[in-house]
Amino acid sequence: MRRERVLLDPERSKAKRVMTSEHPDAFFPAATGVGDRIIGALADGPDYPSHIARELRVYHQTVYYHIRKLERAGLVTKTGRKVVRGGAADLYALATDGYAVEFDVPAEPFEGPHSATRSRSLARFLSEFISGGELDGWLVVGSPEPHGPNRTQGRDAHYAVQLGFALGQFVKLPARFPVKLDVDLKNERLERSNLLVVGGPRTNMVASELNSHLPVRFSDKNFWGSIEDDRGRRYLSEWEATVIKVRNPWNEQRACILAAGLSGAATKAAVIGMTNFAEQVFEGYDHGDFAAVIRGTDIDGDGKVDSIEVLHRMQQQ
Repeated sequence: MRRERVLLDPERSKAKRVMTSEHPDAFFPAATGVGDRIIGALADGPDYPSHIARELRVYHQTVYYHIRKLERAGLVTKTGRKVVRGGAADLYALATDGYAVEFDVPAEPFEGPHSATRSRSLARFLSEFISGGELDGWLVVGSPEPHGPNRTQGRDAHYAVQLGFALGQFVKLPARFPVKLDVDLKNERLERSNLLVVGGPRTNMVASELNSHLPVRFSDKNFWGSIEDDRGRRYLSEWEATVIKVRNPWNEQRACILAAGLSGAATKAAVIGMTNFAEQVFEGYDHGDFAAVIRGTDIDGDGKVDSIEVLHRMQQQ
């Protein structure tokens, strides 16, 4: 029986998620020469079988054969697909950080770190913001005081608390306070940093200045009353939102992430999508610019957003 475990390195305070089994035969596909080399290639990041075949200098059919066996063993997984010259090419990635044979002996009690449950998809998406276990960047929320050309008040800043919990899986407690009001960020000239912006251009001035640089934008008509994606499709529901990552337009060496919607409830949906449904929202994401349009849903019928559905997703590497 295969199961996922956490492998701890107490000397470096690091953890990996590994697949374990009571029998070595479960991982036999990884023990073959080609299987082991494919795993080594995927350890550098997701890739297509055709690229792996060229890198390993073996026949494409050989790589496909071994990848299917590795997939059945639970060691690799499909993370995306693209159409090339009329055919579909599947993108593969490691499904686990390693594999091990587990003997049937009593285990030691241990108070496991909460970060052992962290999402890989969210970690990849936030990679620029995580440096050596520390936060590199700022969370930016709209000021609760009337501000900006429309004298609006930010009422969605509390959603950043959920993002704080999510970031806490990857970084230690920051020595400096990591949250900035939009007006303070501008006054302190911090726009050139990594920025995680919560709230749309109605209430967040940084979001409004960032908007023209986004692949999925808020329309400034009717007081930012719609979202328009890269195909020209418009979204008008008060429960529709977007999660976007782009190069920082004020500093190309840094990144900006925007989690925002057409209302407070929609911004909540964007944050829930990032933190609770990262595998669904960031499916196939590896690196580069990204945008997803999502809609908040109310599964339990209490009138509040508690889940999401992805309406559109785009990625540029």
